[in-house]
Amino acid sequence: MAAGKLLRLGISNNLEAGGTYDMLLMDFSGGFPVGAVDFTLTDTPRKITGIQKVAQTFLLTLMTTRGSDALRPNKGTRFSALAMYANRVGTAASVEAELVDEITDAEAQVKYILNRSTDDLTSQLDRVQVLAIDVGEESITMFLYLITRAGERAQVAIPFPQLDMRLAE
Repeated sequence: MAAGKLLRLGISNNLEAGGTYDMLLMDFSGGFPVGAVDFTLTDTPRKITGIQKVAQTFLLTLMTTRGSDALRPNKGTRFSALAMYANRVGTAASVEAELVDEITDAEAQVKYILNRSTDDLTSQLDRVQVLAIDVGEESITMFLYLITRAGERAQVAIPFPQLDMRLAE
């Protein structure tokens, strides 16, 4: 896809052949794209596909605690536990390594969920690149790059607090 060119604009059907829609579950309490992300059904149901569907599935999988989904007990990661207890003793490098492990786990799960027998490559995950993990004095922010099998890309930043405790360098 050429930079700046949207392949699905100006056509009668916004869904690729063999593609599927998903329900938008992400809501931004402070307005898009700032504010807390809530995974909820809103008053106005919206359909998503392509990179938006991939990003939502990835974030939901990453932030779901493994074992908390009764229908899919293996879905999820330890990311929320790491984020909640980010102020624990340890080096920035060890925290980064643990976060990368959880990102890799979520990536594999999303590929299993989305990369099924459909021709819609825009709604399938190719890979997740960790651009940076910025360990600040009061927060940690992960910068990720999601790439679909069709080559669509989206950058995602996931900030979380350290609760006033710096990590040891």
